[in-house]
Amino acid sequence: MTDSDIYWTLRTAAQYGGSFYQALANAGLRADPRNRQRLLDAFPELVATYGAASNLHRGLRSGVAV
Repeated sequence: MTDSDIYWTLRTAAQYGGSFYQALANAGLRADPRNRQRLLDAFPELVATYGAASNLHRGLRSGVAV
């Protein structure tokens, strides 16, 4: 994933996730690159659910309401 993909994945989780995923995403948005990658590696379901392949991600990234 590109840095942009990671940013938008975390933004999508922060916007649409439950409270746990929102907290993870907000931590990832504030983390340095190494810790951000550790978070994504530890929670692959975050990427699977809110990553670039998801409709939520594509909608938020393009500015289209979902």
